[in-house]
Order: sequence, then C-alpha cells, then structure tokens
Amino acid sequence: MKRWLILLVALAIGSMVAGQSSGYRLRVVSWSCKAFARGVLVQGTVRNISARPLQDLRANVWVVGPGLRMASNSAPLKDRNLMPGEVAHFEVRVRTGFDSVNRCELWFRNARVIQIATLVPNPR
Repeated sequence: MKRWLILLVALAIGSMVAGQSSGYRLRVVSWSCKAFARGVLVQGTVRNISARPLQDLRANVWVVGPGLRMASNSAPLKDRNLMPGEVAHFEVRVRTGFDSVNRCELWFRNARVIQIATLVPNPR
C-alpha cells in the first residue's frame, strides 16, 4: 500500500514538473497604456524567453474605468511568430465609453485562445 502511495505521489510531482517545463513563456520588455478621446492605446515590445517558437500570438487588453466599467480588445503581434529570444512589437487600440482609465491589464494568447504565461511589469 505504501509503495502505491509513493508511486502515485512521484507520478503527480513528475507530471507537474513536466507540465511546467513545457509551458510557453513571454516577457514584456516595455509597454504603455495611454488614454485618448474615446479610447486607449496600448503598445510595447515582448520577448520570447522560452526554448520553443511561439506562433499566432495576440496581445489582449482589458481597460478598467470609473465605476469598474470595462472595455477590451485584442490584436495580433506585428511578428506573429517568435523564435526563442526574439522580440516583437504589439499595439492594441481599445474603444471606451468612459473619460478616464483606472487600470490597463495586458496578457497574451495563441490562436487556440490559450493564455501564455507572461511576465508583465507595470506600464510606463
């Protein structure tokens, strides 16, 4: 019984480690979130820090305004396919119905709408 329990725990830990090592990873080098009349412009650069190429990348933005009103949009990266170590520019325009912006949230996904683990610093 103890052997089966030890084997089960070892398999669970092994599968978690294998799953973490195969995950895609991005790092946002820099980005900004600037409000303009009836909208927000989010732009910046992102680097592929994984060991694998990433394909069909999209930048997604959520904008939170006063009273927790939200707006969102997405756009493909200028270079949709990133090899390990490569950098690409992104730009997303979000139309809003509110005057001011409380916060912008940025994340990335692939064509299958799978979110990619990304290190995102605060916007400048």
